[in-house]
Amino acid sequence: MKHSRTLALGVLAAASLSVSALALPLAAQASPGAAVAKSSGTPANIRVEGISKTLLAETTVLTRAASIDPDGKPADTCEGDTAAVALQDATHGHWTAGSYFSGLGYSVAGILGESYPFTSSYYWSFWVNGKVASAGICGTALHRGEKLLFFPQCSQESASACPQSMFDPAVLAIKAAAKVKVGKALAVNVSALANLTGKPSPGAGVKLGAGGKTVTTDASGKAKLKFIKAGRYKIVASAPNSVRDELTVKVSR
Repeated sequence: MKHSRTLALGVLAAASLSVSALALPLAAQASPGAAVAKSSGTPANIRVEGISKTLLAETTVLTRAASIDPDGKPADTCEGDTAAVALQDATHGHWTAGSYFSGLGYSVAGILGESYPFTSSYYWSFWVNGKVASAGICGTALHRGEKLLFFPQCSQESASACPQSMFDPAVLAIKAAAKVKVGKALAVNVSALANLTGKPSPGAGVKLGAGGKTVTTDASGKAKLKFIKAGRYKIVASAPNSVRDELTVKVSR
């Protein structure tokens, strides 16, 4: 399903629609709105992927109901235990809000130094639990153990201008045991989650990098990895026009 930046605003944390209302650069806005604690929180996981690298590895944060007000207007305050609070806490305030839209809340213009204002070919896509979010960051209330993902996506209007593609990219998802013995084969299964729907299909031809070695998944999205030394290893999955995924495994003797 193809979609435009305008349509995406209904369900995504998209880039601002108003050039004149773009947020200040990160250096001038280290904390977009103070998060004022009101109650105990909810554990949630958040990851941020950039165009060429992971900006924030999956991080668990204990969120809580708070007020987020990047533009300083009381009427635009984002209230509650929301994805906005999780983003604020996980990045220590290093994200930039775009414009505020009634019923949608704040858009996201930049995260951890990677910025996509309205003039960019990209916008920030926002997923929850393996599929596109049904609301923006202010309207997404968090529940225990939820997984949040932000990544840049090319808008339909600018698809031909995106240097890294990423138009309707599949989101890769790795599954493997959390522990394995030295020298034993670790079975890894990679799925490619369809953009917008999150429907999984085999992640064929995906490169898996771990411990300085690379293997490629077969037609069913499967591959095996072996480790010759004990330790903790990060497995990184990547493929053209796809959003990376990563998984850490513990290798013991």
